[in-house]
Amino acid sequence: MTVNMGFHRRRSVLGVEAGGVHNARAVYDEARIAQRARVIGYAIAARRQRFPCEQPFVYRPHAAAGRSFAWDAAAKADMHDYNLLDLNI
Repeated sequence: MTVNMGFHRRRSVLGVEAGGVHNARAVYDEARIAQRARVIGYAIAARRQRFPCEQPFVYRPHAAAGRSFAWDAAAKADMHDYNLLDLNI
């Protein structure tokens, strides 16, 4: 089985109507993209906990919006069914 993982540039998904294996057709607007991208914030926060001496990655869209994330039980609960917001094009 081959699993392809990657990312789409924001400009390549913004305004696109699409759907995927796990999600219904929808227009990928700023709100949808921001909701899906929260996973990036959680990943950065989790790595920061694991490697506190590392310089953490700065995800520019979160930094520009003033968003910050913590990796904790609430974050894990928020991740439930995150794949339903996948951006498939």
